[in-house]
Order: sequence, then C-alpha cells, then structure tokens
Amino acid sequence: MRWCAGRRALLAGAGATALLAACGSEPASSGAAAAPATSAPPAEGTAPAPAASLASTAEIPVGGGEVVGDVLIVQPVAGTFKAYNAACPHKGVKVTAPKDGVATCPAHNSTFAIADGARMSGPATTGLKEIAIKVDAGRITQA
Repeated sequence: MRWCAGRRALLAGAGATALLAACGSEPASSGAAAAPATSAPPAEGTAPAPAASLASTAEIPVGGGEVVGDVLIVQPVAGTFKAYNAACPHKGVKVTAPKDGVATCPAHNSTFAIADGARMSGPATTGLKEIAIKVDAGRITQA
C-alpha cells in the first residue's frame, strides 16, 4: 500500500510539473536554441520619420496664436513664430488662445506676453516656458 501512495504522489507531481511547464511563458522548444529577438537596423538611405506637424503657419494669426494639445503656438509679429508650454505656471491650467499679444489663464487671470512668454499680471510668479520649434515649408513642428 505504501508503494501505491508514493506512486500516486509521483504521478500527480509529474502531471502538475507538465501542466506548469505548458502554462509557462517560455516558448516550446523543438530541440534547437531560439534566436534572441532583435530589431533590424534601419535600411540604408532611409530618412528618419518627420516630426509631427503642430500647425501650419497660415493657422497662426499675427499678434495671436493657437493652443495645440499642450503647446501654445504664437506669431507675435509677422513671420516670427514661437511656442510655449500652454500650462500656466501657477496651477497648470491651459492658457487660452492669445488676443492682442496677450495669453490669459482662465483659472485665475494670469496674463503672459506672447512676444517672450513673460508674466504680465496675476498670481503666476513666472512666465510661460518656451518650447523649441522649427518652421519649414509652412509647417510648424517641435524641434
């Protein structure tokens, strides 16, 4: 009897081991070692993907701007484009699209000059943080 109980335990243990092995994260082996996964290098002569366009220059009015996602894009004077983090440094609320060269936070009325992002008034203690951009062929992209 003792041998039967040991035999059952042995068979049950072998079944559990097989079940656990089948549920594991390792792929089944066919006897050959699996090659590690690698990413192929870019094809020779392939250009990197272009940066996503934030806006066209035609969409940004002179003396004003637009909020695109988390970025405030402005054109303080004709042909000069700048971008700032649209989050007000006071509480992080996005500023509104500027009018007459001034961006305003709708939460507590902090105001910022779009020419340089400087704080003009309100509870914010600093200006807007500038973001580097590129203007090429009428498109504005983050640099």
